[in-house]
Amino acid sequence: MTDSLQAPSVGLFPVSYVIGTGAAGAQRQELDLLIYTPGQSVRGTAQITQATNPPLNLHVDVWGTYSYLTVLPPSQSKILVTLQGNHGGPTANSPVIFKERLVLNVDWLTGVATYEYQVSPQEWISVGQVPAKREDSRVKESGAVDKQARLNSATLEAAIASGNAEHLKAIAGADVSQTLSHAIDSTKTASGKAGKSSRA
Repeated sequence: MTDSLQAPSVGLFPVSYVIGTGAAGAQRQELDLLIYTPGQSVRGTAQITQATNPPLNLHVDVWGTYSYLTVLPPSQSKILVTLQGNHGGPTANSPVIFKERLVLNVDWLTGVATYEYQVSPQEWISVGQVPAKREDSRVKESGAVDKQARLNSATLEAAIASGNAEHLKAIAGADVSQTLSHAIDSTKTASGKAGKSSRA
């Protein structure tokens, strides 16, 4: 029987991204999310604008999940955020008119997005491989929330829950890998002691 490593939940907190190339006339998406780490779920809004004639200004409610894409070093692990959206959210009687896949670096700061939205019952517009950058200035802070620390905790929490020590060390980096190794060893030692006492 393998040891199960548990990490404390870090709760609910906001994060925002600007998605687009920044080129003149290009689309710009503002994505505002609430990250719920215990369920690895996200919810929020997306607004897509473009200076065209007629101008594009699409606002949708979005929801989805995030997960971790594990790769072996020297490649970097990634975070995949998968979203869908409509007018009113997941419980609304409204069709899905927006879909997005956002692949982020493990620091949650930058990434690449691919999304599509519906402009008519038969027509979807696709936008692929555009840069995404976290934009903290748009987030209304509640108290002294250290978002980066919480995002890092969310990433480490998922790695700890997987029980894969090598994955955990790869995500954590050299600066904290010793501490994490000690935490893993102490958890296994405690589990081993508990197992022995229950058999006695």
